[in-house]
Amino acid sequence: MELVHLTDLHFGCEDKAALTAAARYVDEHKPDAVIITGDISKDGLASELNDACAWMRELSAPVMLTPGNHDVPYYEMWGRLAYPWTRFNRAADGLQVAPWHTDQWSIVPVNTARAWQFRLNWAQGEISRGQTAIAAAEMQRAKPGALRVVITHHPLDWPNDAPIKGLTRGGPRALEKLIDAGAELFLAGHLHFASARLVGRRALTVTSGTLSQRVRHEPCAFTVIRRPEQNTIETEVVYIVQGVCETASVRQFSLNAPLEPGAPAEVHAQA
Repeated sequence: MELVHLTDLHFGCEDKAALTAAARYVDEHKPDAVIITGDISKDGLASELNDACAWMRELSAPVMLTPGNHDVPYYEMWGRLAYPWTRFNRAADGLQVAPWHTDQWSIVPVNTARAWQFRLNWAQGEISRGQTAIAAAEMQRAKPGALRVVITHHPLDWPNDAPIKGLTRGGPRALEKLIDAGAELFLAGHLHFASARLVGRRALTVTSGTLSQRVRHEPCAFTVIRRPEQNTIETEVVYIVQGVCETASVRQFSLNAPLEPGAPAEVHAQA
């Protein structure tokens, strides 16, 4: 099984060379699916959202999508209050946006973006108790042996070394509840930063880089997810430099299986 995780395309300030390189990678490697975790537009304009989704439809693999905070009418207060997701939903028509269950995976999307919040930075994410309960119930539909994945725009537990600081409201609580419900892999964006971290021995959280001009401390990037063994998840971070895909790192993480005394949970890593 191979999944390509893209995020933060930000059409309106997209990096065209990076998009071309990512599409070429998908065409050449033929992953089982492409997962895109939001912020597909810069300002939530219909033209940006439509262009982003048109690009996704041209990819030579099935696409699953969840929205981000930039996918509401970003600078239109009335639009954010009255019709926050209308443009996104129209643009994404026909793409996979609902929970997706196969023999290989169960992927459950949760919309952590909000059109407004009772805090100064409304663009930071939130996951409610109700959303968590719905996602946990959906996880129970996973087929035996399927990789159980939750996708959000905002990371439920922000990496300490992320280039921007913040907090997804309800995120740590939801992370624990969803792991208890069987979730093994969490994919997110928002940070424009590639990261993979184990949560104890039970799950792996992954964030990926951007395919836009809004880079933070690293070039445009995406992450490839593989499952070489039942209890092993492999992540390959791919940088895009001058329109060329280059492997930045490959790491393997062991989940659930008991460890030998003194053995690391991260079972393999290479630059």
